[in-house]
Amino acid sequence: MTTKTSTMSLKLDKPARTAVGSLADQGKMWLVRALILIVFCAIWKAVTLLGWVKPVFIGTPEGTLREFVLQFSDPTIIYDDLRYTVIETVIGFVIASVSGTAVGILLYWTPTTRKAVMPLVVAANSLPRVALAPLFVLWFGLGMSGKVALVVSLVFFVMLSTTLAGLTQPNRDFDYLSRTIGCNRRQHVMYFVFPAAVPTILAGMELSITYSFLGAVAGEIVGGSYGVGVRLTAFANSFEINKFMALLVLLVIVSTASVQLMRVLTARFTRWHAIEGMGEV
Repeated sequence: MTTKTSTMSLKLDKPARTAVGSLADQGKMWLVRALILIVFCAIWKAVTLLGWVKPVFIGTPEGTLREFVLQFSDPTIIYDDLRYTVIETVIGFVIASVSGTAVGILLYWTPTTRKAVMPLVVAANSLPRVALAPLFVLWFGLGMSGKVALVVSLVFFVMLSTTLAGLTQPNRDFDYLSRTIGCNRRQHVMYFVFPAAVPTILAGMELSITYSFLGAVAGEIVGGSYGVGVRLTAFANSFEINKFMALLVLLVIVSTASVQLMRVLTARFTRWHAIEGMGEV
């Protein structure tokens, strides 16, 4: 009885120990992140104090922090430029994610077409689409359409490649199990191939969010009337580097928050994959 009771107690205490361990790990990770940020700012400040680089070219940590706080009182930055860039990013991301994933699934279902088209896809993907931004501005004008088109051109190939990678990656265990239970091709794809490809596709979507912001801002820098890229260009041209760095930090925070939000929203689709990775049953 004593042995059984102690075993049951250990089982009941396991979630509590796991939660405490998880909190401790989270605390360590945040401590490491804070230390990295502190070291980076210290090096940044030291470089300017030693005169290796003039502050007019790279700004200062305290100046950037001051401008970061002050920019929230400027509605044209937060409510106009940032909102404009986020809208471009979201529209381009949605269009490219849906179309890239759909084309990837279509090519997977048609192996002959995939073999014929893939060299062309690789060739198109090797084009520096950011360098083509002036053409998009010429074709679509200075409005939102040109930036959305640039975002789509970047993200489409990322989603196409990750979708095909997830669907075509071999898994001998799944193949053996599907043959053992007598699955046909449709059942094998629906119940084994697609679920196994979901983590790879979602990882591609997380990467695509970053590329979406990159495309939107790059398009605005090349030619735009509104947006974060236009504001960054204005700050750089007037040597307001602290404002430039502050707005860049804000953009990084928004982009990182978007990726984290994507992970939270899609966590339920990859819960089995996380459990499998931890070795739990």
